[in-house]
Amino acid sequence: MDNNINKYVEQEDGRYFEERLIITDDVDLNIRWTLQSVLAWLQEVAESHSRVYGYGFEDLKAKNACWVCLRYHLKFESYPRLYDKVHTYTWAEPARLGVYPRMFSLEDESGAALIRASSMWSIIDLDKRSMVNPVEQGLPPYPVRKIQNFNDLKPLAKIEIPEGEEKIYKYRPVYSDFDMNGHVNNTSYLLWFDNHFSLEDHRKYEVRELLIHYNQEVRPDVELDLKFVLAADKVYFSADSEAGNHFQMLAAID
Repeated sequence: MDNNINKYVEQEDGRYFEERLIITDDVDLNIRWTLQSVLAWLQEVAESHSRVYGYGFEDLKAKNACWVCLRYHLKFESYPRLYDKVHTYTWAEPARLGVYPRMFSLEDESGAALIRASSMWSIIDLDKRSMVNPVEQGLPPYPVRKIQNFNDLKPLAKIEIPEGEEKIYKYRPVYSDFDMNGHVNNTSYLLWFDNHFSLEDHRKYEVRELLIHYNQEVRPDVELDLKFVLAADKVYFSADSEAGNHFQMLAAID
């Protein structure tokens, strides 16, 4: 077990808790937890919780299936920094029409809010790349307890492209962009986003809100058009190919 992570089982109220120590690999030149590492941690703790009720990576792989993220909506009250301990809570909301909502709440040691997030997921067949019913695949019933939604975090909200300076770049994903399921990792897009901006930009500004839409996976050997639209307090970022839109994100900055 990594010595920077303390794992706990699901609590009585249905929430799952883990404590995370922010280490040097997690932070940028501002000693601030990076967006890519934040999202990677959310997905890691979601996987840990999913294993509790038989929906972990190995459980799904045995049925030739995997989790795929559809949407995220995150709000950053304050950024954890190097050697901070982050208390992470996650819980699954009841599935609806093949879509699985999951919430996250990250706090400091005193209980003050740091980051909140809502997300929506599906379970797909690894060969057909289409949604499957897990119970029909022999998996146990999915949790049906309703715990808490965040009314101000709507992952299905429409992304409005702001008025601003537009830039488009060609990009072909490389080895480090792909995950174990054979498509571009959900977190890679956030690294591409951060790498677009200068060191000075990262010193001056912080992302305060992210609305993310994953519309279709990116498989190997696909050339992408990465588009950025920069407004005064917002940045739109998307990834498109000949197959259509793969990814859209709207970031609120200050």
